[in-house]
Amino acid sequence: MGGGIAATRLHRQRFACAADAEAALAQWQTTWHHPWFAVTTTIRSEIRQTRPGRPRRDPGPADSHEDWYIDVTIGALDAARRQQEWERRSTFVLITTVPETRLSAAELLREYKEQTSVERHFHFVKDPLFVDALFSKKPERIEALGYVLLLACLLYSLLERRLRRSECAIPSPSRGALRRPTGHEVVRLLESVQVVTDVDGQRHIALDPLFHPTLEAILEALAMPASVFTTPPSRIVPDSPEIQ
Repeated sequence: MGGGIAATRLHRQRFACAADAEAALAQWQTTWHHPWFAVTTTIRSEIRQTRPGRPRRDPGPADSHEDWYIDVTIGALDAARRQQEWERRSTFVLITTVPETRLSAAELLREYKEQTSVERHFHFVKDPLFVDALFSKKPERIEALGYVLLLACLLYSLLERRLRRSECAIPSPSRGALRRPTGHEVVRLLESVQVVTDVDGQRHIALDPLFHPTLEAILEALAMPASVFTTPPSRIVPDSPEIQ
């Protein structure tokens, strides 16, 4: 208990006058954050002989000095008061437009705490390094690009979730085995994969042998064949008209 150690030091400290002792006690009380303990304090004085040896029969003012001390006594724990303080510190206000018929207070708090898992993947959408000024004449195009970014964020999250649920260790040449890899780490590892086309038009994966175990582990965890890099998917023509 940090406050108890400070109280012991305060008890051993010697002060030249009562005003100094009162100031030190007031300073210590500002650092005491355990109101569920009963604390009693007393400021007392002691006469200390300044000259060595036997005291004189007629001592003068220079033969003794009055020192001041602070006695701090920390009592027993008040469990009821501690519980009350714990409940007070655990209370905070959430303002929302969601009606009570839809979410209870406990459900609302749970949703509020779980939003970090969503916000963690939205940072790239807000980062000017990835999404800078958009030059377009039509708002529809910017809206469509926004949906593309959201879909990319969804795929990014699904990639990370599937890798973590597989509980496969992804070997990394620089960081060892990744037990709970993030989507960013996996995408960074996949950046080393290159696809080349030979003279016959066949596609092949060109990869440093050092990264072969990494790629194999990622594909196994995702339950995907290596042909996803060499065989492009068939193009699907949408039924809706293209945005002009």
